[in-house]
Amino acid sequence: MPEKSMWVAYLLWLVGGWCFLHLLYLRRDRQAFIWYTTFGGYLGAGILRDFFRIPAYVRDVNEGEDYMKDLTDKMKKYKKPPWSIVRFVGQILVGNSWNFLVAAAVPQEEIYGYSLTFLIYLSPIGTALAVWVIGNIGREQGEFKWALIGAFVVLPLSFIHPPLSNFNTITSTLLFNMKGKQWRKKPYPKIHWFKRLMVLCGCIAVYNTLWASHLYFNATVTDKHGEEIKLRDAAANFLKSPMFLEFKRNMHVIYNDTLEYGWMQAWINFIELLDPHGEMHALKVLGLEKGAHQDDITAAYRKLVKEWHPDKHKDERKEEAHSKFMEVQAAYERLSFIKNKRMKKQKMMKMESGDEQQDEKQTQKHAEDEL
Repeated sequence: MPEKSMWVAYLLWLVGGWCFLHLLYLRRDRQAFIWYTTFGGYLGAGILRDFFRIPAYVRDVNEGEDYMKDLTDKMKKYKKPPWSIVRFVGQILVGNSWNFLVAAAVPQEEIYGYSLTFLIYLSPIGTALAVWVIGNIGREQGEFKWALIGAFVVLPLSFIHPPLSNFNTITSTLLFNMKGKQWRKKPYPKIHWFKRLMVLCGCIAVYNTLWASHLYFNATVTDKHGEEIKLRDAAANFLKSPMFLEFKRNMHVIYNDTLEYGWMQAWINFIELLDPHGEMHALKVLGLEKGAHQDDITAAYRKLVKEWHPDKHKDERKEEAHSKFMEVQAAYERLSFIKNKRMKKQKMMKMESGDEQQDEKQTQKHAEDEL
């Protein structure tokens, strides 16, 4: 097979490390999938480690003469691959997360009148798969059955004491490394890139489906009263909420501005919608529309200050009244400041305009005198 370039690998890491292009280039598909399920190897730590490991990955995939000689000597020295703390910890962490995901994906409600909660006892399969996939990265390999046996060995005991089920990842990892782990002596199989990509996409689709099942059937959010609400119901209600509808309306305005006036005007309108001066929020607090005059602002302020003065409310509403009172004062001060600033700017512009007109008259008079 054609040799892989270290420079190309580093370039792909630089521009596409976040989507694991360097690993796909170096034919480390299993590692790419693990990185995908752990956000780049636990928040990018794995991708950062790859930067230092790329030279070893390149020598591995190219199977150069010197590399194969060193590997052969290592295989003669060690009957089984040496213990690696990085691989061992990875099997534990990813095994736990996949075990949780499989269990969390099982619907807790009936589907067409049938309960599927018994499938939760198959969650150790997630553990076994994680241990096996990580155990088959690079020059190591192992049989899936040992990871599976280790994952299920504590299941009967968990019926007696449920917390024991948390140890299935440890037993699976230990049994796989003691019984199933061995050297990968055969060369890498020659598989077309398209087939590799389809297999990887299929694994990603299964993983995403498990997450989708969890989010749709079981995920909940808790409100301030401690009541749990299904995430799917909360999401549906959010799409009808005033906040989302306002956001949708603003995006529609920006889209129309882009079509009608171009990107520059759309960007100006977008900045306006972000309310950088706090004017829109202050107007909303006072119950006013855009373009309100100073007299309207003062009248609304006096009305709301009287309504929310803390001395007019009882103890149970005194704190709320104080908060509203301070908010109204802040809104009035903000609007007054903006109005005064704009008035000063207008006066300065008028003065500058007057000076320019006077200069023009003097220039014209001077020209007439010369004539």
